[in-house]
Amino acid sequence: MMDAAVTCTVRSASAEDLPAALALHARREQGSDVPRSASDQERQTWMRMMRSENLTVYLAEVNGQVVGTATLITMPNLTYDCAPTAFVEAVVVAEDHRRKGIATAIMRRLLSDARSAGCNKVQLLSHKRHGTDGAHRLYTSVGFEPEAEGFRLYLRQVPAAVQAARRHNS
Repeated sequence: MMDAAVTCTVRSASAEDLPAALALHARREQGSDVPRSASDQERQTWMRMMRSENLTVYLAEVNGQVVGTATLITMPNLTYDCAPTAFVEAVVVAEDHRRKGIATAIMRRLLSDARSAGCNKVQLLSHKRHGTDGAHRLYTSVGFEPEAEGFRLYLRQVPAAVQAARRHNS
């Protein structure tokens, strides 16, 4: 639920938003607020993302500070009368802004955009470890249903959080 004192604005990211997006992900991954410069690879990837007509990075701001993000990718599809399918990826909210309606606002915006794009289906994967931290409740609260079994194969690097969850479950 949105905190009465919090006004959240959700917008599409632009090329200039790379430092803010990196800072948000760094807080999640390393628990660090220390700003760092983007690598050449990150800059090139971000620019490729910004140029992709089927990909939108959403940013949520509170008092001018980026506190949340998610990415929506739409894919042309021959099924469902050729209606596109959308995929949600990288839903992140800064820890000190969680449980304040930020992720809900982001999800509502991207679902509205998916509807406007004529999508028939929106899919997302959420790691099993998020079953207890509120993420799964968030997704069901905006209409998602846990109807499919998801599979992943990491081709390059298994994230540290996934490795830890695997150790915990074995």
